[in-house]
Amino acid sequence: MDFQKHSYGFRPQRNAHQGVAQSLKNINSGYQCIVDIDLKSFFDEVEHYVLLKLIYKKVKCRPTMKLLRSFLKAPILIDGKLHKRKKGVPQGSLLRPVLSNILLNELDKELETLEHRYVRYADHFSIYVRSKKSAKRVGNSIYKFLRDKLRLPINRKKSGKRKPLDFQVLGFGFYQLIRKEKKANIS
Repeated sequence: MDFQKHSYGFRPQRNAHQGVAQSLKNINSGYQCIVDIDLKSFFDEVEHYVLLKLIYKKVKCRPTMKLLRSFLKAPILIDGKLHKRKKGVPQGSLLRPVLSNILLNELDKELETLEHRYVRYADHFSIYVRSKKSAKRVGNSIYKFLRDKLRLPINRKKSGKRKPLDFQVLGFGFYQLIRKEKKANIS
């Protein structure tokens, strides 16, 4: 699987600090209107058919697909009873981060096709634009992409348009240094 450049979570030689550094670079390059999006209960909301269709494009092996389907549909134990799983990725699995990256790589490809500056770490991502008008347009288009193509809901309480001083990425905030040039720093 070929993952995109600005996806930093659960990948070899990629980490949160690189994601934060890319955010800082975007901000200091003048992209100071940030569309900050958090996906609602991401691991519980993954639609199996969407994920399996993406995997099948790369891995056209029926036994492997059958095994993955069985894994995804494994029942959940709730209050001592087994319940069928209709969507979501099982907790505690080593496959969970890989499967999430496979699904969200489609979002990354969409953002790169549209030539947006962005940073994604697992199910949280931010898109950097130059104006409030662009932020609104981009936010709406990505919301529709997530809803219609990937079938993923957005956590509206944790998502929104932000300015660098009111924004945190992966637990890091930004502050402004006072110099001849106005550049942000990480705090």
